[in-house]
This record gives sequence, C-alpha cells and structure tokens, in this order.
Amino acid sequence: MTTPNCYRQNFIPIKYFLSSYRALSDGRFGIKQLKKLLEDEDFLISEWKVVWIGTCATLRSAVELFRVDAQSCLSQNIRNELKAEWEGIKERAELHPIYWEFLKKERDNIIHEYKWSAYEAWLSPDGAIQSPPTLLGRLVASSDVSPSLLMKGGEYEGFDSVALLAQASEWIEERIFSSIRRAGFDPEEKRGVSNFEPISRHQSDQLPLMGLLAKYK
Repeated sequence: MTTPNCYRQNFIPIKYFLSSYRALSDGRFGIKQLKKLLEDEDFLISEWKVVWIGTCATLRSAVELFRVDAQSCLSQNIRNELKAEWEGIKERAELHPIYWEFLKKERDNIIHEYKWSAYEAWLSPDGAIQSPPTLLGRLVASSDVSPSLLMKGGEYEGFDSVALLAQASEWIEERIFSSIRRAGFDPEEKRGVSNFEPISRHQSDQLPLMGLLAKYK
C-alpha cells in the first residue's frame, strides 16, 4: 500500500498496511451480517446466501492476497515471511484444511457449479434439527426453534457454518500476525503511511489527541 507524502504525519498499525488484513476485516463484517440475518425472524434464504458467498470469497481472497502483500512496499522481512507463509499453506495443505477444504472449496463450488455446502436448519434448544432445510422450514418447525446454518458433506459435516467462518477468520489472522512477528514487528505497531517509518518521540508528542483523550488535554 502506497500513499502520497502529504500523509507523512499519519501513522497506522502495521496490520492495516496489508491488503490481506483489510480483506479479513471486510470478511469479518460479513460474518456479523450473517449473524444479524439469523436473528431476524423474517429473513429469507436468498438473503443469507448472498452474504455467505460474499464472505467466503472475501476470506479466501485474504489468504491469496499474501502473494500481493509479499510484493508490497513494506519491510523486506515482512514480504519474505508472507511469501513463506503462502508457500507453507500450499505445500502442506493437509495442515490447513480450513482453507483448502472449506474456504477455497466452498467458494469454487458456488462460483463454478452453484453448489452450497451450507444449508438452512431450524434447531431446538437442545441442538436437534426440528425441520428440514426448506423455504418453509420455519412454518413446519415448533415455536421454540432458532435458525441456523449447518454444513453438509466433506470434512466439516454438521459444523455450524457461521462459527466455521469465524474460525477461518481467526486462522487467517494468526497467519498474518505470525508472519509479521517472525519479521520482527508487532502487528499493532504504528508506522508512517507514506514511508513505513516508526513514530519518533518528537512526532509522538506532536500527534493530536483523539476521541475521549482530547477532553483531558
């Protein structure tokens, strides 16, 4: 990520320099939207499907963006570690099923064949499925059920689909953060947006206080 020199006094955490992390943040917003839909008694099956594929695709992109970030304007050490991380994910696929058997496969199956592993179900408080995954599921279920999305087939058969997305997002974050740390940096460390330079003591003193802290200046 490159920015004009006019922003040289702006500093952001290192993690936000990475396209992969920004995509991860967008994917997590999609997860929040799915959760909200499931809390809405009037949600339609088509609504969650659109958000589902968008979220799966965005999280998958977050992983593949390691290759883009490996050629960015960041520290060479970070670029090297991101490249190594991506190579490790490819070469040792059996250690990363959350990507290969879920994110990549689900996105590819929907985009190329319009096949969905996630399906709508109505669950009773004890976790039992009360009705089949149909458009009319709510009508034939008992009154104490709650909507859920479950996985069918494959390695993640029976998993809560939204929880699986959240698990995938945590896995991606760990891959990103571990790469940054191996390179000798803290993901939360702030750097200049135009030059990736650290904040000097003088610059730190000159930065304006924001939010609630500004009241106590």
